Amino acid sequence: MHTPASVHFGTAEQIQAQRQATLSRAYAAHPERFTRRPRPPKLPEVAWINQPAAQPQPAP
Repeated sequence: MHTPASVHFGTAEQIQAQRQATLSRAYAAHPERFTRRPRPPKLPEVAWINQPAAQPQPAP
C-alpha cells in the first residue's frame, strides 16, 4: 500500500506513522466500529515498477 517512490525515497516510514495516527484517532472516536485495534500495512522491503530481469551469473 505504498508507492515505489515512497519506499525508494525513504518517506514510507513517515507515511506509515501518519496512517497510524489517523487510524488511532478513528479507533478512539468510534471503537465500536472495529473488532480489534487497526494497524497500517507492513512496510515493503523492496518496491519497483518493473521487476528487474534476473541476471545470469557468469561461469567461474
